[in-house]
Amino acid sequence: MGEWMLYEELVFCNTESQSANEIAQKHFNANTQPINYTIKTLKESFLKTSRLDSEYYQTKYEQNEYLIKSKHYARLGDLVEIKKSIEPGSEAYRESGIPFIRVSNLSHFGINQSEIYLDSADFNEEELKNLYPKKDMILLSKDGSIGLAYCLEKDLECITSGAILHLQIKDKNLILSQYLTLILNSLTTKLQAERDSGGSIIAHWKLDEIKNVLIPILNKQIQQTIESKIIQSFALRTEAKILLEKAKAKVEEAIRKS
Repeated sequence: MGEWMLYEELVFCNTESQSANEIAQKHFNANTQPINYTIKTLKESFLKTSRLDSEYYQTKYEQNEYLIKSKHYARLGDLVEIKKSIEPGSEAYRESGIPFIRVSNLSHFGINQSEIYLDSADFNEEELKNLYPKKDMILLSKDGSIGLAYCLEKDLECITSGAILHLQIKDKNLILSQYLTLILNSLTTKLQAERDSGGSIIAHWKLDEIKNVLIPILNKQIQQTIESKIIQSFALRTEAKILLEKAKAKVEEAIRKS
């Protein structure tokens, strides 16, 4: 079916010409009817979902769910262990110590330097061991800018806010962490998050809703190909940053000498 072509194109696409989201949007639009309303009985709506807001039942959300369920899929809660972090409150903030990572520090590409720290004396060794994010763990935001996912390339000595969940793969023979991260950042998951959090004044994604997110499962070989390209992409991004810093340094040196 057409929706699975996006993964085929994603594996072999030229990133200079198309982004992953552009590819996903193209195929989603191709399989979605222009009509964006639906008619539901009380039994089909509120009694089934406990939701009365009309936005929840938009056709694009139902079509997205239908497309995912037409092939092999699993619910996120069956694929990962989900752990919450802590929310110490602003009174615990310090100017030095353990970096405290909030949603504003998180992006699809990594973690930005935090200007907020926590006192290590407030935690014992076992607490820090459980709070520090580990390599291949996926960080997922559930408040504010919901649905941001990033897979850690190494262990980190930092503490994330309660708005960032820690996802640990249960069975790597079924799904790979970089592939799952890609799916969490894709249009198919964004639509589910958008539907779940609709009606809230402040965007908030409930844990039960996150556990029920539908994840398309491709065969292991395709996942490995995708993961390889993602790792290569991050390596090239890092190399580009290094080259940019070197170029800046040379320009500054040339200006000083002139």
